[in-house]
Amino acid sequence: MNYHSYEEEHCAEYLSRSEDEHYFEDWDFTHNNDFGLVLTEGFEERTLGILEKIGKSKINLPAIAIGRYVPDIDSNRIYRARLEELAELISKGNWRVFANYNDGRWVSDAINFVGTDSVLLDITSISNRGLFGAFDAASMSGKKIFIGYTEAGQYWPKRGDWQQLKEEIFNSSSIAEIVDKKPWLFGYEHHVELIPGHEGRDSAGCRRALVGFLAYKCARLGSILGKEDYSEFFFIAGRPRLEENSWRLEALKDINEPITKDRKVIEIRTFKYRKCFERLTSLLFQDDSLFLKYNVHLAILGSKLQTAACWALSSILTPITVVTSIPAQYFPASFSEGVGVSWFFRLTIP
Repeated sequence: MNYHSYEEEHCAEYLSRSEDEHYFEDWDFTHNNDFGLVLTEGFEERTLGILEKIGKSKINLPAIAIGRYVPDIDSNRIYRARLEELAELISKGNWRVFANYNDGRWVSDAINFVGTDSVLLDITSISNRGLFGAFDAASMSGKKIFIGYTEAGQYWPKRGDWQQLKEEIFNSSSIAEIVDKKPWLFGYEHHVELIPGHEGRDSAGCRRALVGFLAYKCARLGSILGKEDYSEFFFIAGRPRLEENSWRLEALKDINEPITKDRKVIEIRTFKYRKCFERLTSLLFQDDSLFLKYNVHLAILGSKLQTAACWALSSILTPITVVTSIPAQYFPASFSEGVGVSWFFRLTIP
């Protein structure tokens, strides 16, 4: 195959070495139980997903490390008792809490604590901005790293909420305006941050292009757009894994219509992180070579597995600037419900 550049060839090489996600139930505990577990405490019940599945297998792990966000807010304590009880049972008391400042330092300390050659890093409750630091630390640990992730049983907004919302539109109000004010997921006030270690580097004299994942509140991407002067835009909408949730894709597009307007919205699955990596690579190195013509900024507001793909991409294409927007307020009670399917894959080092 002919590549446009060394960078494109490097991306193709990474893709050839990486592997897809597998159902966590396919993990062979009988022959592969000598691993340490690193996870983060969070306000969603799915925080417990992989711990519960390991508990049901009736095996013991050498050690478990738990990241606890600083500051320690009330909402993150909801499932603490159950989490610590499971950790105590599975590790026979060999577990420890680490202060999580939304960076990768705690992950390095946690991996050193568990002390095993293989480590399962459960990213379910790690924030998107914290994921980059976590992946960076894991990739530099010298350990065999597996990534675990648990879906929610049900996500917000629910279908009934979405149908009710559309009925509220009147006069000049738009879907985006109504959604931004709803106590769903997170508020509509945000501050914009570059991702440490992935700040990229803009070349003088080059225009900027934004590749942005759409969020369920228009203001989240809007806050990023307001910080820079972009000449080109590429918007990505996540296509749900389950057909029964396909309505969420159109909802996402409708909510963000004031931003996307008549521009093309690219659909990429919220799962299959390798496919996301492949699609992003194709976008950057298509015939007009976006990567070579522009200073590319990447707004990581998509799913956890899409963010995993973004981490791998920015680790290879270091000039890319990775940016996110942090909500000033979360609404834990209307974020998700229940525990769904869990997944795992071997982390491939870029």
